[in-house]
Amino acid sequence: MRKKLLLLALSILWAISAWAQNPDSIPFASAVNYGAGDTPYSIFCADLDGDGDLDLAVTNAWSNNVSILKNNGDGTFQPKVDYAAGEYPCSIFCADLDGDGDLDLAVGNSWSHTVSILKNNGDGTFQPKVDYSVYSPLFIFCADLDGDGDLDIAVANYAIYSVSILKNNGDGTFQPEVDYEVSGEPWSIFCADLDGDGDLDIAVANVFNRNVSILKNNGDGTFQPKVDYATGESPQSIFCADLDSDTDLDLAVANYESGNVSILKNNGDGTFQPKVDYSVYRPLFIFCADLDGDGDLDLALASESGVIILENLTQAPANQPPWAFSLISPLDQDTILGPTTFRWQAPYDPNFGDQIRYDLYVSTVPGFDADSTGVYDSLPLAKFTEALNNDTYYWKVKAYDNWGAERWSTQTWSFTVDRPPGTLRYIAYSPVDLIVTSPNGDSIGMSFNSIIDAVYDSTIDVNMDGDSDDVVTIPHPFAGDYQIRVVREPYVGPEDTAYTLGIRVNGDCETYLAVNATVPPPGEVIIYSYEVLNYLRGDANRDEKRTVGDAIYLINYLFKGGTAPAPLQLGDANCCQEGEKNCKAVSVSVSDVIYLINYLFKGGPAPCS
Repeated sequence: MRKKLLLLALSILWAISAWAQNPDSIPFASAVNYGAGDTPYSIFCADLDGDGDLDLAVTNAWSNNVSILKNNGDGTFQPKVDYAAGEYPCSIFCADLDGDGDLDLAVGNSWSHTVSILKNNGDGTFQPKVDYSVYSPLFIFCADLDGDGDLDIAVANYAIYSVSILKNNGDGTFQPEVDYEVSGEPWSIFCADLDGDGDLDIAVANVFNRNVSILKNNGDGTFQPKVDYATGESPQSIFCADLDSDTDLDLAVANYESGNVSILKNNGDGTFQPKVDYSVYRPLFIFCADLDGDGDLDLALASESGVIILENLTQAPANQPPWAFSLISPLDQDTILGPTTFRWQAPYDPNFGDQIRYDLYVSTVPGFDADSTGVYDSLPLAKFTEALNNDTYYWKVKAYDNWGAERWSTQTWSFTVDRPPGTLRYIAYSPVDLIVTSPNGDSIGMSFNSIIDAVYDSTIDVNMDGDSDDVVTIPHPFAGDYQIRVVREPYVGPEDTAYTLGIRVNGDCETYLAVNATVPPPGEVIIYSYEVLNYLRGDANRDEKRTVGDAIYLINYLFKGGTAPAPLQLGDANCCQEGEKNCKAVSVSVSDVIYLINYLFKGGPAPCS
């Protein structure tokens, strides 16, 4: 029976994969329109409110603003919220410009000759714009150009034949522009490591001069004089990607007037071979991605005749780790009071998608020896949260792909975990029970944050000592801080001088904040704080969403020796409960895979919570 269930699950996964990789068989729903401002010109998809789904940021050229449409989590969007930009905003880029972990907005305003920075408040709302002078910005790109770990801005200036570089001060404010000459009327810009030296160079499509300009980085965010390469007529869009699977980045250019796409192969050192053209009717925009799932990068073009796909026939792996990435937080030599959330930069890099993984190395000594180093491997996201004991820690990150190529972070940082006595930050899967036991049950008072649907029970004898204890159950889903305040009651007798306070997670895990602690004197309060970080059942790979990738993760764990979900509850999609036939309190089996697939693709019930 187990084998049949596995074959069923694998068959469903194979069918889904084949369906996703065959464009002719993909059914699309009718178009759904959402209001934006006047003349939407540019759009960017990104998780702006930190809830794990992708929202929309749109520039509106004639209403001089940016519209934010938040995702409801199912691909539908809330009504727009508008934020003022400059005159004729025609380009937008979403990136963490101030290093606080959320995504800010950079907007190029062509007519007011400015770049507007709108900082994220952390919830997908934005502060008023701050403008920086740049003449006639048409297209912008955010990248770490000087290798200092923050994101700078590169701007194509259409009217003055130049590229402007605005270096980040590290806090989302920017230094005055520094300009570099390119050829006539730069229209599109892309930042990538073209010469393989670890820093990001610049490729610019010049619509008037029928060429692209390459500006090599000196390693510090300054650039060498341009080198030009011929393209077709009116090159309007450029994309850098490994198109021939030789591990360096080639150029793909959409030429509007000549009606073709120019491919310029990289010689491996940031110089390029003469163009090879492919006929496409009046292309306006180009994007490279593995559209057919065969490992190489294909071309998608927006043209006057619609969307055009050019399939790459190389059929060889084209993936590689990010050109450059660096650590973000905890900051070097920082002090952490709560749970530690490691974040590192994952540069804008659409070539790699979900195939890039990260290994996080955390050590209590600088040398990262085997006895003192914890390795969190195969992380799909550029962040990871862990509860650590009070100590000094060192950390670094490795990025790698499916074909063995890898790249390390440029830094190794250290930080200290130093929680005050009586403070606990607990990372757990809810529901959570707060348990207070004392010799006579009600000898102390306890108050806590008001949580809807929390259940209080003072009749349970948790520690089996014959006395009733206080148990407060906080339901799922919940994520946030709790504060427990312990106070002396007026009738506390001399014998009622101790209490124990604990946290029980999901019924089978208990952590003590206090054991036989002394009841505070009259007028004093003892405060305990902790945090619950809520995980999503069924999200086995911890990418903050439920997808077919989670089902594949579970199959790898169950039958191929893959890494177990952590915590294991994430893989227990059908919430196998203690007492059920052939079931443990927390259990992961092929039935969870089938349950998850039924939910994702057949309208079945959601994983329990």
